[in-house]
Amino acid sequence: MNIFFKNILNDKSTNPPEQVKNHFFSFFTNPFNIDWHSEDDFYEAIFYEDDLEKIAKYDTEGNFINVKTNIPVNQLPQKVIDGAQSFGEIMNAILISNVSETFYEIILRDNDLVRFELLLDGNGIVISNQKL
Repeated sequence: MNIFFKNILNDKSTNPPEQVKNHFFSFFTNPFNIDWHSEDDFYEAIFYEDDLEKIAKYDTEGNFINVKTNIPVNQLPQKVIDGAQSFGEIMNAILISNVSETFYEIILRDNDLVRFELLLDGNGIVISNQKL
């Protein structure tokens, strides 16, 4: 299994409040290998579900913010692939979902092997583009 998300976070393990855990276990049907982390203003659970690595994010009040899923590039919608490929070769894809919207964070590299991070909406429209 890939541990992409786990490697990008520092070790701030924690035990989240009950309202966070209650939502987490009611929202995600089969999470396993769950590691909880906290920052000043949010809690995150790094876990696996359906063989995909995910991060669920909650605010300090226990409200769900979003879930990020590290997905295989071949699972991207064609509109998103078309929008991203005009910038270079797609290296990695993360699906970002909240209650009402879906976004895609794409890591790609251009012909000079310079890496970029694109944020696209579900229709493949680029919201942001920044060099890494």
